Amino acid sequence: MMMSEKIEGDKRNLKREKVLKKLKTKGERRNMLKKMIKCIFIYTISVIFIGCESNVFGPSDECTNCHLEIEAPNLPMDKNGVYQLDYNDGEIQTFTQLKAYIGYEMEYVEWVTNVTFEGCTWDYCEDVPVVNGSGYSSDDGYSYQMMGVMEENIGQTATIWVGYYDNYGTQWLDNIEVKINE
Repeated sequence: MMMSEKIEGDKRNLKREKVLKKLKTKGERRNMLKKMIKCIFIYTISVIFIGCESNVFGPSDECTNCHLEIEAPNLPMDKNGVYQLDYNDGEIQTFTQLKAYIGYEMEYVEWVTNVTFEGCTWDYCEDVPVVNGSGYSSDDGYSYQMMGVMEENIGQTATIWVGYYDNYGTQWLDNIEVKINE
């Protein structure tokens, strides 16, 4: 009996060793799985906050080639800095070119003015600004726009604003005044 007890004891010890080995392997797998999940979490957080961009929270740089300066190059300017546009008698409309220096090409530029004239087509009339509302800068860095005034605008002073947003979210604005003379 002693031999059979010894065999039974050895069997139990072997069984216990197998169970302990199995538990140890299971624990190692669990720890490995925890480490993998931790690595995936850290990687995901890194991608979200670092990403491919150098600054995920928005640009902090400034545009080095951005400018904005509007002018009416074909009009004289008085001592107060107001451009003078003489209306051409006998013409339906008088035009002059405006230009704004942006500094680089293909920038969307908005133009706004406080002066309008009444434009009518097929018995429908509406106020039409004396400057078109938008354009793009050309390869020379300028955005060109035409100003067209009617006889009803004589005596008015048009303030013309121009503006755009650069690639860093900074808004650029400038304006000029044009007096419409007889």
